[in-house]
Amino acid sequence: MAGRNLASKYASEVDERFSRESQAMLALNNNYKFTGVQTVNVYSIPVVPMNDYNRSGANRYGTPKDLTRNVQTLTVTKDRGYTFIIDKGDKTQSMMVMDAGKALSRQIREVWVPEFDTYVFKTLAAKATERGNYATTKIEKNSAYASFLDGMESLGNKNVPDKGRVAFCSYKFANLLMQDPAFVKYGDRSQEMVQKGVTGEVDGCKIVRVPSSRLPNGCAFMITHPIAATAPKQLEEYKIHDNPPGISGWLVEGRVIYDCFVLNEKADAIYYHGDQPVLKGLNVTTAGTDAGKTTILVEPSAPESGNTWKYQMAADDKSLAKVAYGTAITDSDWTALSGNGSEVAASTGKNVVAVVEIDSAKKPLAYGKAIVNAG
Repeated sequence: MAGRNLASKYASEVDERFSRESQAMLALNNNYKFTGVQTVNVYSIPVVPMNDYNRSGANRYGTPKDLTRNVQTLTVTKDRGYTFIIDKGDKTQSMMVMDAGKALSRQIREVWVPEFDTYVFKTLAAKATERGNYATTKIEKNSAYASFLDGMESLGNKNVPDKGRVAFCSYKFANLLMQDPAFVKYGDRSQEMVQKGVTGEVDGCKIVRVPSSRLPNGCAFMITHPIAATAPKQLEEYKIHDNPPGISGWLVEGRVIYDCFVLNEKADAIYYHGDQPVLKGLNVTTAGTDAGKTTILVEPSAPESGNTWKYQMAADDKSLAKVAYGTAITDSDWTALSGNGSEVAASTGKNVVAVVEIDSAKKPLAYGKAIVNAG
């Protein structure tokens, strides 16, 4: 029973972690139906150029050509699942705080929702970069508003509708924006604070603050319009099995099939400002498992392509190695983390753990730390 907190008395209230609902849904549309199919073909019809009208002869309007159709094939590829057990004895001896239904809800809001948001924002940023709709200039507090307006101008020049645009930004960028004298002069709306992280609305564009753990590394902000992308959730299946064969308790299982697609003819409705010299935040938590071991959980659920995760344990925060953006770590101070949900040894006296995401040159791009919960 090691690692399951089965002491004589514990508080009946669970110390829940902070979480938030999906913000990426503000960037998406539901115009395409994937029900019952894995692949959907989206058609777009091209146009033809204008010609000078010829007042004599044949083909006075110009030489006619067949009007063809463009086809974009959207195939859902993400098929993900998870499972865990709540032993009936564990629930009884932990003052009933280990409730299967609450545990499932916790899994959805702390793991599934962040994974979905991270995937959507990564897909949007990649498409904007591919199309050349991006900037990498370092943003300061006196250039934040101008950088935002550059993005708005880029979308306007591509005929993206003014109404309905949404800007997703890091808290770092939001702080710089709120300190920019040019933005403050915009008026009362620049200071407006509303729910779901919406800082305000500028020129018809909502500004939504997003935890950096859900944004691509170095992201300052991205501006998009819901017409640009769709993200089908084909299957969201959650099961709680009561006393299944071989288990006295509950077996919880979940499966989600989803994806995110940017439409070819609307890809220019995304603008991305990234590659900022600032450490992205990793949300790190731990769970005690077997005796002397802990499982490390990280949000987002995987490092970006070409990067790796490493971890370090120490007695307290002050004893952890210092990490700075762009300064290579000392490799011998860290241990490779094979993946999200890896179980590692937790030695006595090691009370905190840090996880760093590094590039091929061992330079940190993201960082997070947590208290060690060990078995």
